[in-house]
Amino acid sequence: MSSSLTADPRGIILPCPSCNSANRLAFARLGQTGRCGTCQAELPSPGLPVVIGSEEEFTNLISQSSLPVLVDFWAQWCGPCKMMAPEFSKAATQAAGRAVLAKVNTEKLPGISNTQRIQGIPAFILYRGGSETDRTTGFQPAGRLLSWAELE
Repeated sequence: MSSSLTADPRGIILPCPSCNSANRLAFARLGQTGRCGTCQAELPSPGLPVVIGSEEEFTNLISQSSLPVLVDFWAQWCGPCKMMAPEFSKAATQAAGRAVLAKVNTEKLPGISNTQRIQGIPAFILYRGGSETDRTTGFQPAGRLLSWAELE
C-alpha cells in the first residue's frame, strides 16, 4: 500500500479499498461520501497525504476544496522535513474526513513556493475557503500540528 495519494487538476486519485480501481474525488466534493466507479463500494475519506504534482493541482485544491487544506512545504535534502514525513502521514490519518493534508516539494514546484512566500522548510500553511488562514514552520508531532490547525 502506498504512503501517499496523488491528484490531477480535478481531484484526488483514491484507490478503491475493495477492487483497487482508481477513482477521482473532485476537490469540491471532498468530505462527501463517494462510490467506486467500478464496484460501487463506498470510498473512504482520504487518510494519506496528497502529493501535489503541479501548480494547477495546487491552485484547484486550495480554491475548490470544501474541507480545510493543510499543506506541508518540504524538500528531499531537508533533514527536519524527512523527520516530519511520518508525523504528517499520521496527522493525515487522524484528520481524514475533516481536512485534506497535502505535500508540495519546493524543489520540484518552486513557483508555488515563491507565490506562497515560503522562506524556511518544513513550512505548513492552512487554507480554508480558498484563503490562507495561518502558517507555521519546523518539526511538530502530529498532535501538535493538528492542534495548531484546530483539526483535532
